[in-house]
Amino acid sequence: MHYSMIKPVFKEEELLIDKGSLKTKRKFAFLLDINDRVLINRNFYVNDEVDVVLDYTYTNSKRPKEKIKSYVLSDISKE
Repeated sequence: MHYSMIKPVFKEEELLIDKGSLKTKRKFAFLLDINDRVLINRNFYVNDEVDVVLDYTYTNSKRPKEKIKSYVLSDISKE
């Protein structure tokens, strides 16, 4: 590894999901892939841990809903 910073390019999306249905996984920044959905929009150091969205649900029931902002990686530059 000859880089220490990861500079991702994100596309912001707002999701309407059932409250409490969001499932995330922690991943080191150097393992991020294109189309990963993360919860923070910033540059990362290689060894930073990032929460990646694995799954969420949305139903038409009367279950409480919440809006979250997520960011989809469209490009990654390593410096």
